Formats: sequence, structure tokens, C-alpha cells
Amino acid sequence: MRKDKQAQIIEIMQAKKIISIKELSELLNCTDMTVRRNLDKLQEMNFIQRKHGFAVLQENAEETDYYVQIDENKKEKQAIATIALKYLLPYKSICFDSGTTIQQMVTMLPNDMPLSVITPSLTAAMTLSNNSNVQVLLPTGFLNHANRSILLEEPEQILKYKADIAFISCRAFRVPGGAFEHTQTLTTTKKALASIAAKRILLLDYSKWDVNSLCNSINLNDLHTIITDDKAPAESVKKAADFGTEIIIVDSETKKIIEHYNKEKEF
Repeated sequence: MRKDKQAQIIEIMQAKKIISIKELSELLNCTDMTVRRNLDKLQEMNFIQRKHGFAVLQENAEETDYYVQIDENKKEKQAIATIALKYLLPYKSICFDSGTTIQQMVTMLPNDMPLSVITPSLTAAMTLSNNSNVQVLLPTGFLNHANRSILLEEPEQILKYKADIAFISCRAFRVPGGAFEHTQTLTTTKKALASIAAKRILLLDYSKWDVNSLCNSINLNDLHTIITDDKAPAESVKKAADFGTEIIIVDSETKKIIEHYNKEKEF
């Protein structure tokens, strides 16, 4: 599949953070006007910043191995997972995405709570294999080595199932765009899980806010709830809350809610 100009520009700028319009037009074999038009769109999405004759790549999400990610910001992830668990009720049907914050949540599940779980995460499935009260459905697909998950071979097949809640992760989050990933293959799986859930909850620690990644997985307007930690940038959190999304801020030390925007649920 041929990449569009904006994807090509981001790919070039990931290797070269600052680049001139002239150099971009030569690399892309197109006019300066075409480059400027695409740079304007990327600036509107907060991927780059335009300078006079140049473009500067904004802070970009780095792809890392699953077992590196799982140890990053562990205290914040555990605090977020503690609050996320409060949304679970016995006999509900739950989608667990393959994110490391969600894996923290899976490890904290009470052994006596009966649940039906749909997950592409191999690590989540292995953890839940020790819990006989949880029925686990693994969708068919191909192994993603980087995050130890299954990439759905036929995403439309997931539509025959229904879930009460989908817990979704992301690699980057921006307002107003929403959640983003590095690759389109990852977004396909996340979109499929979100599409069958009555409620969609995004779990993200502070390091994912205001970071760039090219592939949009879940739009902000399609999320019901965001759970994040107290290091999340206050200005961006308030901007997201202005869209009407329920946003819960958790103290990473006490694991208690310290701010609750657009409150929908009492705990």
C-alpha cells in the first residue's frame, strides 16, 4: 500500500527531526506547495511545528519492547489499574486490550469474580489461565512479537460477540484526536475491541499525554472514560474534559481519586 504524503513526511522526520521544505519536496518528489499543504495539516494535528522554511517534529512516542514498557511508570500504572478494577462486576463480559497498564489490572483481578474475557494479549491470557472463574476468548490472528499479542486476522469476526466494557490502552494521546498507535495493524485490533463494547475506558499514564504517533485508534469522542494519574498535564486534561468525557485522576501514591471530571459513576 502506497503511503500518503503525511505518513511519508512523519517517517522522514522521525530520522531527521528538523528539515527544510526544499529538502522535503526533493525527497518526496513533489512541489513546495504540496509539502506546505501537508505540513499545515500535520501542524493542526500537533505532529509538527512550522518554522520559516522549516518543519520541526514534536515529541514523538518511541516504540519499545513489552517487557521494557511494563516496568515503566509502574507505580502510576498500578494506581490507574486500582481504580479501573472498580468498574468490574461479576458475570460481566470484558475486553482487555494488550497494554501494560491493562496487564497490571489483570494481575490484580480477584480470584473469586466470575467474568467472560475477550483479549488479544497473550500475557493476559496466561495470567488468567490460573483463574478458573474467568472464561477467556482468544481471537485468531498473527503474533505481534513486540507486545506479545494477537493481531486480528479477520477483525469483522469479533462483531459476533458483545462486551459490557472494553479497557483500551494507547501509545500516545492528544486532544482532540484521541488515542494513537505506531502502526495501523495495532489500531485495527483496538478498534475491533472497542466496537463491541457498551462502554469504552482508556487507561493511560502521564507519559502518553501530548505525545505524537501517527495512527489514530480511538477518537476522543468515542471514549466514555479516561483514567490517568496525577502527573498528567493539567491543561490537556481539562481540554479533554471539555469534550464531555469522564476523566478520573488518580494519586499515584495513595491510589485514591483526586479529581473527577464529568462524573458518571459513584464508587
